[in-house]
Amino acid sequence: MAEAAEQVADNPDTAYESSDWPIGWVGLALLGIFLFLVIAPLVLMASYPSAVSDVSRKLTIAPPGPRLQTDPAQDLARFRAEEDRRLDRYYWIDREKGIVHIPIGQAIEKALARGLEGFPKAPP
Repeated sequence: MAEAAEQVADNPDTAYESSDWPIGWVGLALLGIFLFLVIAPLVLMASYPSAVSDVSRKLTIAPPGPRLQTDPAQDLARFRAEEDRRLDRYYWIDREKGIVHIPIGQAIEKALARGLEGFPKAPP
């Protein structure tokens, strides 16, 4: 058992990096990247001065639809209020033909009182 632990796999074809990166070159690369990130926006602002003034300007043309819901809860409440308003009042659907919308509660009561055409009556 001791012999197995002492055996070391040695492969002469494998190697490792014996030296570190030169810190000066790494620092110089980082300095170059930093300077680029600082100088590039300044050069662009100087090259395109009209673009800088457009940033704070509001859009005058609305983008084409469909528009996203910004407040779904309020939209649903508004929809249900309009739905309730339409269901609970009288209004003309077609005045020439004499078709009137009546409140839904009253329509249900009338339908139950006289029955629906085409449905058989319940046995007594």
